[in-house]
Amino acid sequence: MISTMFTKSFGPRAKVLLSRAGVLVFYLLLWSIAARVIDQPLLLPAPHAVLKKLLELLPQAAFYQTVLGTLTRTLLSYLLGIAAAVLLGALSCRFAAAELLISPLLSTIRATPVTSFIVIALVWLSSPRVPVLTGFLMTLPVVYAALVQAVRAIDPKLLEMARLYAFGPAKTLRHIYIPAALPAVVSSCLAAIGLCWKAVVAAEVIGVPKLAVGSRIYEAKIYLETDSLLAWTLTIILLSVLLEAALKKAAARITEVRHD
Repeated sequence: MISTMFTKSFGPRAKVLLSRAGVLVFYLLLWSIAARVIDQPLLLPAPHAVLKKLLELLPQAAFYQTVLGTLTRTLLSYLLGIAAAVLLGALSCRFAAAELLISPLLSTIRATPVTSFIVIALVWLSSPRVPVLTGFLMTLPVVYAALVQAVRAIDPKLLEMARLYAFGPAKTLRHIYIPAALPAVVSSCLAAIGLCWKAVVAAEVIGVPKLAVGSRIYEAKIYLETDSLLAWTLTIILLSVLLEAALKKAAARITEVRHD
């Protein structure tokens, strides 16, 4: 009876939100219990201590400058990675020699640890540029592989039909290649943003540029300010969730427009 009334009282969206809130409360309680059992704020501060530290950071202008610095590097490296993936993917699909040259390079990038790229890049570049390069390298292979695979999977009969009806390169691209590749590319872009975001922050932690969330995390670790470290980590998580949500909405809109 009660469960039936509860089901009727809330819509599907409200149920999802309540479920997520319940999961969040569960893990916060688990965190609180662990902090109380350990009883060492230096090792694991309580949730309220981390929240208090985050609330202390929010009114500061430096907080938003720092977040903006990391967000700018992430979006720049992400967009550059997508643009390069589309360009290299198009070349690989058009010319077999290009794929022969590009594929081993991108396979090497996928297999190499992120920290190796960061350390090597610090030898060549200034610390503010290293996160951009790192995020770029994490985005590029993911989108490239999805694009090439989607184009390779196009039904040859569609291409033959385009040839018979004399579509021409531009019309074939618009009506066959783009509709076939777009879902896979959009999906890969959504998957790549998380990798890009984490790679940029990791590069900031190692390179310690100015106005960077990773730099604040490194400083908190050096000065043993665990509450500050977790507050900045919480900031990264929240920003990542918001960024992914915004990109999902944009991707849904692009897909809807394409279908229309």
